[in-house]
Amino acid sequence: MKIIQIVGYKNSGKTTLASHLIETFTTKGIHVASLKHHGHGGEPVGISNTDSEQHRTSGSFVSGVTGEHILQLANQGRWELSQILPFYQRLGAEVLVVEGFKNENYPKIVLLKNKNDQHLLKSLTNILAVMTWFPMDHPSLPTFLKGEEKKLCHWISETIFQNK
Repeated sequence: MKIIQIVGYKNSGKTTLASHLIETFTTKGIHVASLKHHGHGGEPVGISNTDSEQHRTSGSFVSGVTGEHILQLANQGRWELSQILPFYQRLGAEVLVVEGFKNENYPKIVLLKNKNDQHLLKSLTNILAVMTWFPMDHPSLPTFLKGEEKKLCHWISETIFQNK
C-alpha cells in the first residue's frame, strides 16, 4: 500500500488537495482509501451521545457502529497511525491518502498558506512536494501554487506509480 500524507496548518487546503488526489487515483482505477487526523482537540463530530460511545465509556476497548455503508470506530486511548495502517491494508487499499499526522515519516506534500509556515520544510521529513499560496522556489523540492492541484496530482500519481 502506498501512503501519501498531506500536511499543513488549518485552512491551508489539505482537504481540497486530498479530494483531488482521491479523485485522480480513483479515475485511474486505483483502490484508494483516506484517513484524516482530527488534530483540533476533542472528539470528531459524530461520536458523542451515541450508543457506541456509551459502550466505550462502559469499558469496551474498541466500540463501533455501522450503517448505511459507514463504519465508525472508537477506542480507549489514542489510535496511533501504525495501529490503523494494517486495517486499511486488510481492506485492500492500494493508496492511502492521509491528511495530517505531520510528524510521521511517510511521503508527504506540505501545504504552506503563509510565508511564516516555511519552517515546516526544515522540521518535517520525507517531503515529496510543496504547494504554496504564494510564489516560492525551492532548490530541491517540486513546488506548486495553490490552484495547480491537478498538475500536482498528476505529478504525484506519476511519481508514486513510476514502475506501473
